[in-house]
Amino acid sequence: MPPIIREATPDDAAFLVRVIDMASEGFMPTLWDAMAPDGTDGFAVGLAQVAAEDGEFSHRHGYVLEADGAALGAMIGYPLPATPAPVEPGIPDAFVAVQELVSLVPHHWYINIIAVVPEHRGQGLGTALLNAAEARARDGDCPGLALVVAASNTGAVRKYQRAGFREQARRPFDLSDFGVEPTDAILMVKDIA
Repeated sequence: MPPIIREATPDDAAFLVRVIDMASEGFMPTLWDAMAPDGTDGFAVGLAQVAAEDGEFSHRHGYVLEADGAALGAMIGYPLPATPAPVEPGIPDAFVAVQELVSLVPHHWYINIIAVVPEHRGQGLGTALLNAAEARARDGDCPGLALVVAASNTGAVRKYQRAGFREQARRPFDLSDFGVEPTDAILMVKDIA
């Protein structure tokens, strides 16, 4: 049976946390560990964010790619507001660069997270997710797609370029407080008008 892409449900929360971990190259679980109150772990923080009814990681923004009942990949994405929100006070410094970049592309369909499980990569599943994002952008009359990727993730940058994305802007992206080498955050955009 060919893969399908469906809207995520609360039952997909654990898989979406795994996808966030893969897509962020382990950064988000490290951040969630830092955010976790005493006695809980970062996974519980991530699970709560994904299980929530709203928020940028909510399952309500999630799409799961599956075949024969097995989840093979997913994305979290949504249309950005027409008027960018100011940088939220109190967000971790590491996210300021991302929020600044995202504010440059109002009303674009934003791919917050996208990944395919390692054992199923190279089969066109990531492209299928990108195509689904483009279809949703068109349905929402968005002028294009947008995503932010770390410059150090050269494989992902090349994949997005092959899919028609171009670099629009970049900002320093310093994750050294979380044990990750500083790099740049790159805003990549694909026009679909």
